[in-house]
Amino acid sequence: MASAQLTLIDGAVRPGGGEKQQDLSFELQQMTARQIWFLLCRHIKLVATIVIACVVVVLAVQLQLPNRYEATATVQVELNDSTGSNQADATRNQQRVANEARMYRSQALAEQVVRDLDLNRNPTFTHNVPMTVQQAAVQLTKNTRVVSSTDSDFIDITVQSRKAELSARVANRFVDSLQKLRSQRRQNWRDGLSTALDKETGRLAYEVEVAERAVADFRRDHLMPMGAGSAEDYQQMNRIAVEAASTAAISSAMQAQAAGVGRAAAMRTVAGATSPALDNLQKQYDDLVRQRSEISVQMGANHPQMQALSAQIAQVGNALVQERAAVINTQQTKNDTDAGRERAMALAEASAASARAGQLQARLNAMSGAAFRNNANLVDLSILERRAEVARQAYLTTAGRAQTVQSELQTTGVNSTMVSAAAVPLYPVAPAPKKMALAAFVGSSVLAFLIVLGIEMFDNRLRSGEQLRRLFGLRTLAMLPRLEDSIGATIEENPVITQPQSLFTEVARNLASEIGELPHDGALDGGSQRVLVTSPLPGDGKSSVALTLAAAAASMGRRAIVVDLDLRRPGPSILRSIQDSSNTPDLIEVLTHAEESRRLIPQIEPHLEHDAAEGAAPTALMPVVLSTREQIRNPAAVVQGWQVGRLLDDLRDRFDLVVINAPAILAVRDARTLSSLADSTVMVVRWGHTTVEQLRASLQMVNNQVVGAVFNQVDYEDHARRGYGDAVQFYMGSAAYYSDSFPVQQGWLRRVRHVFTRKAA
Repeated sequence: MASAQLTLIDGAVRPGGGEKQQDLSFELQQMTARQIWFLLCRHIKLVATIVIACVVVVLAVQLQLPNRYEATATVQVELNDSTGSNQADATRNQQRVANEARMYRSQALAEQVVRDLDLNRNPTFTHNVPMTVQQAAVQLTKNTRVVSSTDSDFIDITVQSRKAELSARVANRFVDSLQKLRSQRRQNWRDGLSTALDKETGRLAYEVEVAERAVADFRRDHLMPMGAGSAEDYQQMNRIAVEAASTAAISSAMQAQAAGVGRAAAMRTVAGATSPALDNLQKQYDDLVRQRSEISVQMGANHPQMQALSAQIAQVGNALVQERAAVINTQQTKNDTDAGRERAMALAEASAASARAGQLQARLNAMSGAAFRNNANLVDLSILERRAEVARQAYLTTAGRAQTVQSELQTTGVNSTMVSAAAVPLYPVAPAPKKMALAAFVGSSVLAFLIVLGIEMFDNRLRSGEQLRRLFGLRTLAMLPRLEDSIGATIEENPVITQPQSLFTEVARNLASEIGELPHDGALDGGSQRVLVTSPLPGDGKSSVALTLAAAAASMGRRAIVVDLDLRRPGPSILRSIQDSSNTPDLIEVLTHAEESRRLIPQIEPHLEHDAAEGAAPTALMPVVLSTREQIRNPAAVVQGWQVGRLLDDLRDRFDLVVINAPAILAVRDARTLSSLADSTVMVVRWGHTTVEQLRASLQMVNNQVVGAVFNQVDYEDHARRGYGDAVQFYMGSAAYYSDSFPVQQGWLRRVRHVFTRKAA
């Protein structure tokens, strides 16, 4: 329902300002399960229509669909880096698995699978519809679902088809087709890249060859060997000069050495002479001495073992002395022989060094001359060498890059292998009428609830007393039920008179009691109570409510009269119909002869009349209706004239209740003018039709001088089903108290229940 702003004026809540109402989200949070149930019950037909329509449509579609089978193949992603093993981090691996899953979803792979299996010519796959490879690939993509997990290297490939064998065959083909597609593309890429690198390498190799050949030709033409005329030449000449000087020095040294070899031979010592036999004897001697030292701690000197070791030590010592003497003699002879040979060799080396010194000096002189001659060609040679070096480095870099790229193409990449081939499914996965019907039921129920919620949110029509109290601070005086038939063209046909035990009559009497308890000016001096009845718009039933109020008051023993001042209404009304059928003068005649109003208006005795027959039920008082028989040309003059006030004053002491039927507030201003002549103003609200905005505007027109409201034409069954929680909700369960044909309009369910209840009674 639409909300309105409220403010507190003179202790009552009134429209026009104040705190903002709770929004829809808060109301939903406060909504209980029972309120949700009543919300659905209010629109049960709409909800049932939406749910049944959705379920029926889904079932019809499902029953017409052919069987579809689903096969799933599981593949594992193998991750390789440049070394051929998986060394990437987890994030990188997840990205690679995701990329592999995208490859399985790609249009290119679908086309490859179509070509490999010739699906575009398979009538089972195409359903006998001619297709190109691209069209078949699009259909295959729609029937394929690829699922990968972020924390796993497995990918599930699910394929649906009308044939079980075809779905399994297609699902198992994806891995081979991807490897084939990847191999073709990689080979094409490798071939193109290798061709480009080889071409660039060949071009650079040719440039290197040309540059180096230019350097070689320049050196040949100018007699410049490698390094000639450069810093190496000077270093080489320096080395030769040093070597020549060194060789001359060596020659002098060798000659001096030859002279001193004889003297040195006599000075050689034989103290360090030795031989293997001497070393072996010395080792045996040392071992025996060590053994004797080790056992001397445990055994005495006279022990047989100690004596045996001492004898062996003496024997080995004698052999050691003899061997050392033989070695010294042999060493002396060798020293003499070596000295002679060294003297001869020293003389020969001295002669060779002298000859080499002469040759080196000649070579040094030749190189010095050539170096001075090539100094002029060094600039051109340097330019050629730099060009050759640049070409060489470019060639080496490109060749290395080509080798690296070819190596990476062989070892780096992502591959997939089949770990679980798709089996031929035995049962179809679609259609699933039960599952889809359940899903349609749940979805349509949610949709219906949202639609109902939207309808309730945008519905600003008034239906409950809680709305009047919450939005406007108005008291609900009564909720008159809707009748199956009209209220009657005469007073005697009014349901309050004809059906005194009906629900309508009970509510009308409650309304009369509520009105009677309202404070008024004549409460102390016994004067009448004047009540103005109006409504926001014509057609809300205010004339019927005014007549019903007067009839109910008369049935309770009060003298009541209805003064119809709704003079602007162009068409006929119930009060005019009653006026036509009566013999009393109409309102205009009474106003014209105001001084004779007592004679013109019939007198009502303040007691119940009795029929002549003994024991007959008493007859209730009848209300008086004072209206016009014809439409008034200038109703404003009549309403605003002094005659109306005088008439109401004349009726004060003759009637207990004067009901003023005023025009609709939003149509004309008459109700606002007449409200000053009444003790109380009652607003008639048509149940389910009058809106919040209409009532708010009406209250503003009469300056909020409304003591209460009466709901008219209330559908009690619908009201109870909506679950507003007021007294009406329990009237339907109290039907046994209302013995008169239960005239309230009922739905088919209530009517059937009422019929069976009456038959059972």
